[in-house]
Amino acid sequence: MNEELLEIIKQAARDKSVELDLSGKILTELPPELFQLSHLEWLFLDENQLTFLPPDIAQLSQLKHLELNDNQLLTLPPEIAQLSKLEELYVDNNQLAMLTPDIMKLSQLKTLTLSNNQLIALPSEISELPKLKELDLSNNRLIAMPPEIPKLTQLKELDISGNQLTDILPEIAQLDRLQELNLSNNQLTDLPPTFSQLSHLKHLDISMNQLTNLPKELCQLTKLKELYLNENAIEFLPAQICRLSRLEWLDIRDNLLTGLPSTIYQLSDLEWLLLEGNPLPIPPSLLEKADEPLEILNYYRSTIP
Repeated sequence: MNEELLEIIKQAARDKSVELDLSGKILTELPPELFQLSHLEWLFLDENQLTFLPPDIAQLSQLKHLELNDNQLLTLPPEIAQLSKLEELYVDNNQLAMLTPDIMKLSQLKTLTLSNNQLIALPSEISELPKLKELDLSNNRLIAMPPEIPKLTQLKELDISGNQLTDILPEIAQLDRLQELNLSNNQLTDLPPTFSQLSHLKHLDISMNQLTNLPKELCQLTKLKELYLNENAIEFLPAQICRLSRLEWLDIRDNLLTGLPSTIYQLSDLEWLLLEGNPLPIPPSLLEKADEPLEILNYYRSTIP
């Protein structure tokens, strides 16, 4: 271990620091001295070359926030479950193929991010995290929505984008506290009717899928402020879209729209309307003014006989 690193750890010990940043130190393993800092609450180990965490990680019993992004971790040790005060765990951009079932013991965990790993499934025990509010599983190798997810009923933010999902479980309706949902860049062709029960959704991204129409169930999500539908194969929008009265951002770029429903004018809170890449009778120069939705819609209205 180099002198600089040892001095950083010694200083943290002298100061009884609750926070330590060892990110970007080219670490291939963690120094034993680190585990003597039992008072640590925040630990940053991002952007290193770690392939494993030693069992000694359990000695950092006061940890509330642990960042392990951008390493080469293949797994998390069962001992991580002994970090009983942990509230936030970030393990993005690693090589995880599976999660330890012991993760269920992290009863205080509120945030878990696992994007850009190699996960193909989740342990059933993950459904027993009673306080989890944010879960990021984007850019993994999931081919089906893990059945454990709908059991995480405290979730407010869920990201499953960039996987290979072909459908969404009807049980997703159990996530009735969800406010942000990202399902983009999958292989979805439809959404379940129960989707309409996600009544607290404010942000929904279903871009880059294979939808051919906008499911009417979405029009019941009356708290939506942002809706991303770009890069699908949507041919028309339902008249019921007017029910999304709080919508501020509507992105429908790169679809197959040839027309717009007359009810779209009722979206009085709309601040951005992105329509480029559709065969609509609107000049491209006007479509570029996405932040002037009224100007775009007034022109479109004038083209209708």
